[in-house]
Amino acid sequence: MLKKFFQLNVLLLGAALISKTSGQGINLADWTVLSEENKKIALTDTVFLGKSCIKLDGKIISAIWNKKTNLKNFRLELDIAGAVMPGIGFHASDEQNYQFLYFRPGYGGTIEAVQYIPIYNGALSWVFYGAYQATADIHNLQWFHAAIEVRGDNLKVFTNGNTKPDMDITMQQTEADRGSVLLRTMFGTAYFANLNYRELPEGITAWEISEQLPAGLSYGYEQVKKIQHWKKINETGDQYVNLCRYFKMPEGTLFARHTIRTDSAENKLLSFDFTGTFHILLNGKEIFSYDKYKLERVEADTYRIRLSLQKGNNELIFITQGDGFIFGKGYNSLGRLQHQNWGFIAGIENFRQ
Repeated sequence: MLKKFFQLNVLLLGAALISKTSGQGINLADWTVLSEENKKIALTDTVFLGKSCIKLDGKIISAIWNKKTNLKNFRLELDIAGAVMPGIGFHASDEQNYQFLYFRPGYGGTIEAVQYIPIYNGALSWVFYGAYQATADIHNLQWFHAAIEVRGDNLKVFTNGNTKPDMDITMQQTEADRGSVLLRTMFGTAYFANLNYRELPEGITAWEISEQLPAGLSYGYEQVKKIQHWKKINETGDQYVNLCRYFKMPEGTLFARHTIRTDSAENKLLSFDFTGTFHILLNGKEIFSYDKYKLERVEADTYRIRLSLQKGNNELIFITQGDGFIFGKGYNSLGRLQHQNWGFIAGIENFRQ
């Protein structure tokens, strides 16, 4: 069920509402054992404190590596019970180079409970990265839930269902901005269970926008085709498209256009949120419509619909009007009436049944 779905008057033509969750678990056949003692050993499951899991002892089984994963932006969740230093490696280009987030249950409740470092050529260079620490309520050899979100170079870490991240940092650069996943423990035993992950959308920042058009009118693809001049915008590093920044007097309705190129016909997911009114057209056909005035926090990954893409270029059009009419003729901005909140956020990700 999509968040806030029942607040919307949604028109979906050939599009699907998509669940936000996917589950993988720890399929033993997908993981390769890495050993500090260079021993070849099969991975088996076990039970710890009533939970089915896999056990890493830190020596014979020091880490397990899922080479099949290839994640860039993603959310990963799992349960961990560790003695000293259990962690999650991601964006791995090989077993010696990856981003590494680890937990120190013996330091639960202190600033050293959650730590991050980049691993370059196998080196655990913790002395350089003391700024990347955070507090969390975790305890030695007791289960806790961990979730990480990676978007570009941003890493957020959540423990035990917290909605506010325990850690929110800009990661160091490594040779890869995507890659595989490994689970690792050092200096002691750790248990891992209930691993799930899903890819997060690749943000769309490159758009073409029309001039402002009169508000309160009905616009469709016929009006889009009449636009003679489009302005290119691309604020890299800012996934929120705040349309107020492009007009000295923000008001009216606007068309935003983005081209999606594919080598074959395929399905993708469009993830988005917006303010004001909003219509989405794909290759000239409307696939989403909201004509009430929406004014609330705009957040990534709030709504998701399927895009049925054709081979070649696909034209994605957003028709958007901001919050002016929520306030009658506009909100008073030091003597003039105008939009205050006008824009959207959007991203593309792979479609998985």
